Amino acid sequence: MRLISSDSFDASMAVEYMNSIQDKPSLTFLGKRLFDLPEKDLDFYLPQLMYLYVTKVDAASVSHAYIEKRHKNDAQFTVFCIWLLNCFTKNIPNRYENHALMLKSLLSRSNTLGTSNTSESLNILSLDRLEETNWTVGSNYGRNTGSISTYHASSTLSSDVDLYEKPRFGPVTSQLLNNQLNFISRLVFIGVKLTEQHLFSSKQEKTIALHSEMNMLNSMLPSSVWIPFDFENTIFNLCVNESAVLNSKEKVPYVFFAEVIRSSPHYNSNCNIKTATSLNQKLKHSASNNILMKNKSYHDSTDPSIAVFAEPWSEKKSRIRESSRYENHQKWDLIPVIVKTGDDLSQEAFAQQLLFTFKELWREEGVPLYLRPYKIVCIGSDAGLIEPVLDTLSLHQIKCHLTNLFRTNGNTATPSLKNHFENVFGPVNSETYVNAQKNFIQSTAAYSLVSYYLQLKDRHNGNILLDMEGHLIHIDYGFLLSSSPRNLGFETAPFKLTTEIIDVMGGIDSDMFLYYKSLLLRGLMAARKHHRRIVSLAEVMSAGSKMQCFRAGRETVRALEARFHVSSTDEQLQQLVDTLVEGSRDSYTTRFYDSFQYYTNGIH
Repeated sequence: MRLISSDSFDASMAVEYMNSIQDKPSLTFLGKRLFDLPEKDLDFYLPQLMYLYVTKVDAASVSHAYIEKRHKNDAQFTVFCIWLLNCFTKNIPNRYENHALMLKSLLSRSNTLGTSNTSESLNILSLDRLEETNWTVGSNYGRNTGSISTYHASSTLSSDVDLYEKPRFGPVTSQLLNNQLNFISRLVFIGVKLTEQHLFSSKQEKTIALHSEMNMLNSMLPSSVWIPFDFENTIFNLCVNESAVLNSKEKVPYVFFAEVIRSSPHYNSNCNIKTATSLNQKLKHSASNNILMKNKSYHDSTDPSIAVFAEPWSEKKSRIRESSRYENHQKWDLIPVIVKTGDDLSQEAFAQQLLFTFKELWREEGVPLYLRPYKIVCIGSDAGLIEPVLDTLSLHQIKCHLTNLFRTNGNTATPSLKNHFENVFGPVNSETYVNAQKNFIQSTAAYSLVSYYLQLKDRHNGNILLDMEGHLIHIDYGFLLSSSPRNLGFETAPFKLTTEIIDVMGGIDSDMFLYYKSLLLRGLMAARKHHRRIVSLAEVMSAGSKMQCFRAGRETVRALEARFHVSSTDEQLQQLVDTLVEGSRDSYTTRFYDSFQYYTNGIH
């Protein structure tokens, strides 16, 4: 009780103790303390809060008042709660459903939408249904103009600007919820329809079908919907011709781009347009453009799935903004979104939540480790929205491009990652190369530790990216903790540390490789200090979960906690670093898995 009432009590503790406290008076007091915690902090733990609501009646009873209060004034909070309830009620035993369904009914009010169930989607997500929910035919984007192309930037925007910039927080109306839920459900429906009708069609046919669906959605776009990666944006146009179908064997995921007006008082898009004034700034700007152009050549422009990400993000934003109705508006922005259907993204979202936590605790401890977590919004148990990681190349793309380049020039050697660094960032001792090398080491060390703690598998070169500053970034967290491809557990190395990765660092005897190992040690020590912030998340989500990462049950959480080596001394952690590096360096199973992916899936 003293801890809960103290100033040290935070959102992380609230979730942990809501899961573990058995004493009802203490639990009741904890529920009252939720009102005193920053809303933004609790929003980060909303998946755990809703999972506890579904699986623990006591936790539901003490958190209900808080949820109901937030629901009345926060539409983003409400739709997230509805989507999480859709997801979790499908992934837990039926005995937990009753009170969760009652909460969903309360949150939805008169709405019956919000589920991404395929059969239901096909019945309710018709254009007639969209018109019934007061969607404005013609959309606000084209209001009084007839078409976008006939609009001039000098026209008055005052009425629409006020509409898009209005405060997003306040009483939540039924129409606001209905519009948002229908809009997101329609995005899901498009993915379902493309999969069912065009899975085996050509890329061109899929793209035409996608553009047709997106154009129809754009023509009926209300002014009150937003991209749910955050609540500080209002969509006024979908860039129909920029949308593209992505590569997949079994589904038809797609990416689209939404023009929005930011509602944050601190956002100013004009501040993001950097102008080089000094000679040093001009040189850096020129070097950055040079890197972008070199990276662009690595993309296959004939494949729409790849070409859509070939254009540097800054160039794409500038190009689209030049033809936008709100070109001169200081709060204009562009948001990319990947829509994926037919897969449960709850495990991916959980993994990103863990990455955000690792990133924050290392920042708090001053350890210069680089992680690039990305946002995932689960719409239900079989669909979700994913934030793309922009201005990157996969290691597969890099090696494939360099192999073709070598062969064209009559070079029979096997290209390495270091060849790419020299090609893009310049000679080994140049300033751009050294900066990129440092970024590479700091990010590789971070993802090495994450791979060790979370036991990441399926680490082939298609799932590892490199950005234009040299950072290594891992994506696709379908296999972690107690799951692996086909549950064979073949990748036995603690993390991926191939010879070519070490070569970019300067070799095993270099000072930069020692720097890499020192970062591993500092990261281990910092994570050990805050290990409960990671372990408690797993404890909450593992109870009765059907996520594959918890297939070993409680043993999964025990093994995770053991990897933090809480009882080890600093000297023992140093020995652990040496053991992990030696166990990962040029691992046979890592090389074998890469070869398997090359011969079966063509991944270099």
